[in-house]
Amino acid sequence: MRARGLTIGCRGCGVGHVFGPEESLARRPRTLVSLGRHRTMSRTLLLGWLILLLSGCERSGLGPLVLDGPELHASLVTRRLEDAAKNQLAPVLRDNPYLSTDAEFVDVIARYASQGRLSGGEGVRAALYALYLGEGKGQVGLYGLEAASPADADRLEGVLRAMNANARLGLARVHREGNVLVVAWQRGVSRSCWEAVNAGVVERLTAR
Repeated sequence: MRARGLTIGCRGCGVGHVFGPEESLARRPRTLVSLGRHRTMSRTLLLGWLILLLSGCERSGLGPLVLDGPELHASLVTRRLEDAAKNQLAPVLRDNPYLSTDAEFVDVIARYASQGRLSGGEGVRAALYALYLGEGKGQVGLYGLEAASPADADRLEGVLRAMNANARLGLARVHREGNVLVVAWQRGVSRSCWEAVNAGVVERLTAR
């Protein structure tokens, strides 16, 4: 069983990166981390160094889609994490919306986005999950996959477009910009809300 990692958001790329056994440094008391018999470093300083090291990494193309519900449509509300983290998502989802490079999370989102056609996240460097509540019992969700290369993006797009019968029913749409693919889906929201969500996805993908 793999030890779970500490996910730290990188301002440079918008992605959560994993560093060792998970337990948020921000939630711990400001005690000292032992660096040997005579050396110590505060957890706050250690966290600062990790963020500094990450500040220059490549920005994720999925970053602009880390949004609260009203940023997509006035009727949408971001679902609470405890309600969104169900089934296979429960062990890997840390927030809603959530963008991460964590391998376990990427594997799960690749399977969800492809309705099981993809066995995991091979060729995917980052993934996004977002779930929103609409009027009544309506829901809107986003699955995002950022491919590691154009060839991987072509392969992923082929799978997502070929298998998504919901697209023909008006319940889902697949969007692509460069190496970034997004599956938007809906259940029971108004046409105006659904069109606004897809327009918002396209706008943010093409503006980066």
